Amino acid sequence: MDSSVALMSGAIVLVIVLLMAIGAWTFFRRYKSLASPLNRAHEMSMTTDGTISKLVTVYRRNRSFKWKNEYPVITYQANGKDYAIHMKWAEKRQGHYQLGGKYRVCYIPADPGCSVVEEFRQQMQKARTQSLIWTVVLAFFAVNGLFGALSQLLTIFQ
Repeated sequence: MDSSVALMSGAIVLVIVLLMAIGAWTFFRRYKSLASPLNRAHEMSMTTDGTISKLVTVYRRNRSFKWKNEYPVITYQANGKDYAIHMKWAEKRQGHYQLGGKYRVCYIPADPGCSVVEEFRQQMQKARTQSLIWTVVLAFFAVNGLFGALSQLLTIFQ
């Protein structure tokens, strides 16, 4: 094979590997943010009422349609302070959530910022599992692609 073709194909594969690595890192960060409170759920001995104080609009589109989704921001009070949970992973079509909706929030007395909304616990666990699966899949293909690209590039120097 011509060395310029090998160099070009190796460079293209490296770009694809970089994109997969960025995707794996993004899913890993999402996994960590969901796993942190779920792993400490056994410490959550206090509960309080939380309220949807804000609905954050997210714009989505595909080739044919544009639509608006939203996710809730639930605020609650613990130890005399206000806390908020931005539930980005609970994104739904606009109109699904209502401002002022009440939810039960479980939190750790010593760390009230670490909390879980009880009604969304199962959905949160599902999102955590999906994030972990995508992290592993993308990391696997990124590492595999990296070794393939490096072996392709090393053929140039032999």
